Amino acid sequence: MTKYNQLLLSSIILFLSINFNCGAQNFTTYFADGKAAYDQQNFNKAIQFFQKARLQGKETIGDTHPDYILDIEYLAKSYQGLKDLGNANIYYMSLEKLLQKSGNTVSKKMGDTQEVIASNSVIMKNYAQADVYFQKTLNTREKTEGKDSKEYTLSLHKYSQLYLKGRKYKEAEGMYRQLEPLAEKNLKGTADQAKILAEQAEVYLGLKRVDEASIQLSISISAYEKTTAPKSSYVHLYLQEASLLEKAGKRQEAITAYYKYVEVLESAFGIKNKKYTAEVERLAIHFDEKLHSPMDSYNMINKKLAANIATYSDNSLQAAVTYIELAEMEIEQNKIPLAEEHTVKAMEIYAELGKANSPDGIAASITLARVHSILKKNTEAEAMYKKAIADTEKYLSTEHTTYGKSLDSLAFFFIEHKRFEEAEKTIEKGLTARQKSVGKQHIDYGNSLYSLSKLYTAQDSLEKAEKTLINVAKVREAYYGALTVEHATCIKELGDLYKGMGEEQQVKALKTYRRAIHLFEGIGYKESAIVKEIYNSIDEINAR
Repeated sequence: MTKYNQLLLSSIILFLSINFNCGAQNFTTYFADGKAAYDQQNFNKAIQFFQKARLQGKETIGDTHPDYILDIEYLAKSYQGLKDLGNANIYYMSLEKLLQKSGNTVSKKMGDTQEVIASNSVIMKNYAQADVYFQKTLNTREKTEGKDSKEYTLSLHKYSQLYLKGRKYKEAEGMYRQLEPLAEKNLKGTADQAKILAEQAEVYLGLKRVDEASIQLSISISAYEKTTAPKSSYVHLYLQEASLLEKAGKRQEAITAYYKYVEVLESAFGIKNKKYTAEVERLAIHFDEKLHSPMDSYNMINKKLAANIATYSDNSLQAAVTYIELAEMEIEQNKIPLAEEHTVKAMEIYAELGKANSPDGIAASITLARVHSILKKNTEAEAMYKKAIADTEKYLSTEHTTYGKSLDSLAFFFIEHKRFEEAEKTIEKGLTARQKSVGKQHIDYGNSLYSLSKLYTAQDSLEKAEKTLINVAKVREAYYGALTVEHATCIKELGDLYKGMGEEQQVKALKTYRRAIHLFEGIGYKESAIVKEIYNSIDEINAR
């Protein structure tokens, strides 16, 4: 070889060596810049650098080099950070192939990678792919850590959740049975074990084995209580437990469990949290309508008041509204002094905040008028009713729902005191206003019709009362639905009307009462006081 050729060859080798070193150096720089951006959670910027490193590294250090594989891993993690799970899985799958190619098929890194792909697939609802990759994960975990390991247990738990999520309860039951002894060995006393126990309860529920679900739920709650897990992470289990007791017909135990739920809810979130306020309000309705326990409903509204006072203040609009809610319940429970105290307090708040003539402010004055009427302060009651009507006309309008409500309230007052002519004029005024503002099919018009039916009943015009109450029932059924308290109560009152219309209407009364019972049972009122009252009326008719 001539000197010239030797020199040329050396130059080429030197050039290639310099280029290779520059490429490797560029890869290192791009990767370092990408890692710095990743650590600052600037994932978009990180992806740009990692992509440059990927392109540079494949040509220089090769795709089986540990640094290149690490670049692909961080590229996948960066997409994961952006919650771009589709692209994340593309690069995690590339990582899986590179681990295989580089001889790391049986490694913890491979198991972790396969598990991330499976978990991402679940979120993307690609359940078939998730199933495949969870199986791959378990095979890898078995070879690396062993079937009795904590890592295998945690992966099997995630795989079991896939079947629970997919409502494949039979398959899920088998998987959780396999998981149970492993959890006892590797996760004992942890929130993970408690979670597994709770999920088993979900499986039993899915299989319609309610008693087993209830027992399992209690076990999981006990397990959670022994851990340091935040109560917010398992407070929903107390609600599930109460619901299961209710479904099993254990009414008093269910009520006790609901109280426990509220107690834990307060401990988990505090009474200033909106979730707490919303839940006690929801339970107040539930206690009243489903469990037929007015006192427990009342207790929940008291808790709502405490929450509103703590959150907003004793003189807030939220507190004022709740005082009136309490007062209305106290009227029904014949706690009249308390009702008066709470109503006066609410009206003071409305006056102080310049809201005395708002819809809620006027509604509060109607409540106080009712209290005065019960206390036989008839002059004050009538004056307040009339003021509520005048204030509605002046500050709201005759089309506002409060206008009809105030007219109905005054009409009932007149009916109670047998001032039938004044009652009829007031009702007609309400019917005219409501027909004009909302039409004859609206529930507000139905409420005025209901007042008219009460007037006819008080006047002993029972046939007129019958026709009017039938129309009220039609309006309520159309507005609320057939299987509702409002409609069922109307049918019950129609039965009461027939019962009082003489012997010739007793068959109609029995038929109507049975219809009312059917409706009440359809909405879960089978054991309620109103249904017992209907049965007593039926017994009275039969005894004749």
